[in-house]
Amino acid sequence: MGLEEVKSDILEEAQQKSDEIIGEAEEEEEEILEEASKESSKIKKEVNKELERKKDSLEKQELSNARMKAKQEKLKAKQKELERAFNEFRDDLSNLDEDERKSFVQNVIEETDFEVAKVKGSEEFEGLKEDVEFEEIEEEGIILESEDGSTRRDFTFDRIVENFREEHRKDVAEMLFPEGEQ
Repeated sequence: MGLEEVKSDILEEAQQKSDEIIGEAEEEEEEILEEASKESSKIKKEVNKELERKKDSLEKQELSNARMKAKQEKLKAKQKELERAFNEFRDDLSNLDEDERKSFVQNVIEETDFEVAKVKGSEEFEGLKEDVEFEEIEEEGIILESEDGSTRRDFTFDRIVENFREEHRKDVAEMLFPEGEQ
């Protein structure tokens, strides 16, 4: 065996080893790329799932916010309508004619559980009850007082509306907004 042959054998063996190493490297590269592709695909799926969850969550939150806002607007409208009804009641009290004012004074005096000696009221109530002292006040309506001033009942229109609002708000709301409209 000559030098050329040894050299040729060594080169051939080196080429085979090189081809073998390159083949293994290419296989390893394919495995790495395949694994990376699988991992990338898995990450994409997880990211897409997470994005979908976040999207669903945001949609639910937006829908919830929209419902809440609509509910608040509906409540504001109902409050406004209730306030309008109580204001209308207040206006009706302000617009009592003379006979209605007389009747009002008589009824509230009968309702009191003390002897009325003094009536304080707005000028349109002056002279409606002749056997008691009258003192003019700026508020509409009347205030009844006992002789010694220790007992008094406030029937000013603002107080009447305030009491009515406190005691009958729910009833008025139910009349204005029956169950089906709630």
